[in-house]
Amino acid sequence: MTLTVAALAAGAVACTPAGPHGPSVSGSQVSGRSATPGRGADEQGRKVQKLAEPARPTGPAPSEETAPSEESAADDGVLRPATRPAVRRSISLGLEDVAGTDQNWDQIAERFDAAGITSVHLSAGRVEFTAFDWAAHPEAAAEPGEDHLATAIEHVGRMPDGSPREVSIMIDVLVPSWIAADPSLAGQDARGRRAEYVPSATALLHGPVGERYIDYLIAVAERYRPDQIAFSELAFDDETFGPEDLALYRTMTGRADWPRDAGGDIAEDSPEVASWRSDVLARFLRRAHTALGEVERRAGQEIRLATDVHVSWDDLAAGPAGVGHDYTELAPAVDELVLWAYLGTRGREPGDLADLTGALDEMPLSNDRLTVSIGLWDEQAPTTADGDVPAISPELLASSVAEAQSEHVAVNVTPYSLMSPDHWTALHGIWGDADGGT
Repeated sequence: MTLTVAALAAGAVACTPAGPHGPSVSGSQVSGRSATPGRGADEQGRKVQKLAEPARPTGPAPSEETAPSEESAADDGVLRPATRPAVRRSISLGLEDVAGTDQNWDQIAERFDAAGITSVHLSAGRVEFTAFDWAAHPEAAAEPGEDHLATAIEHVGRMPDGSPREVSIMIDVLVPSWIAADPSLAGQDARGRRAEYVPSATALLHGPVGERYIDYLIAVAERYRPDQIAFSELAFDDETFGPEDLALYRTMTGRADWPRDAGGDIAEDSPEVASWRSDVLARFLRRAHTALGEVERRAGQEIRLATDVHVSWDDLAAGPAGVGHDYTELAPAVDELVLWAYLGTRGREPGDLADLTGALDEMPLSNDRLTVSIGLWDEQAPTTADGDVPAISPELLASSVAEAQSEHVAVNVTPYSLMSPDHWTALHGIWGDADGGT
């Protein structure tokens, strides 16, 4: 039986220890590229006005042919709400943690309980490197025969009092292996160079890459019924200028060509390109949200859709439209935005987080639609002897979390793999004695 979050919520599965599973997967193998937030040159400065809630499924209850078991399906067509703690404090576990060798899940659960962690973000890997056996693409399994996500949910899916802990499952959208096998899927920059990790806008919106993202979204939703599923790394770099993307740009905007500068070169950082990129991502996310809604109907359960977004430090409430992250465009398409507030990759200070959350507090979004994610990577420091990026100090983590906390914004810390005992002590000092009730 595949363990679902719904089964935990219903008390149907006991949380018993399980042995360690899976290969060791390093952070660099999983992320594939730098987690540095987007380019400042593309900021649009558009203030957020009213951001609509995405539509939830309506209509009749699931039919007998498509409905899941009686214990999880709604009887009256009303979706069972996702777990949503009153105070949301979360930790992210990358695939290196979820599928790691000799993982001590009992220790992880104890650390979560002591630090008052009310939510957990778990990586499902990529469509080309999955954390479980995906029937549609068995060749992509990180370790055939192992369900690493089920093991993780079993051990960290409950709070100390036995109530469900909020579970969000992350899907990394980078596809370097697929692009290496079929370069036509890659985006191209203005000089014709192909991306290594990111598909073209066309392959995402109307091609096989976007289709497979949604297929995997549905597979994860149906298999685990988590409270939330989030896309990670869903952003554009410079590679949206290939011929297929020009055709897409013409169709979507009605313009005959890319905007050009005085010398005739493509104006890569123009507001028109930035707006179009955000529109591409918003359209894809709306399509994904609709597909997820079909699973919600069958399960009788709310499953929220989120997406990671970069931060525009020059215009905190707007989002960097140049990478496709105009908040005004994306927020209505999803249930939550997860902001990458990674101080160590931008040389920022904790006070900048206070400014960020202050700006977000002014946005017309409720607490459960915004999360500030504090990254532990310190790209300003020398790499370790193994060539890895070290973590920011425990003191910086503590001050960052303290500054980021807000009445209307949730806080996440990522990744678990960089959390030392001293980091846990620092986090416990901020969160450990706080009220984390649901």
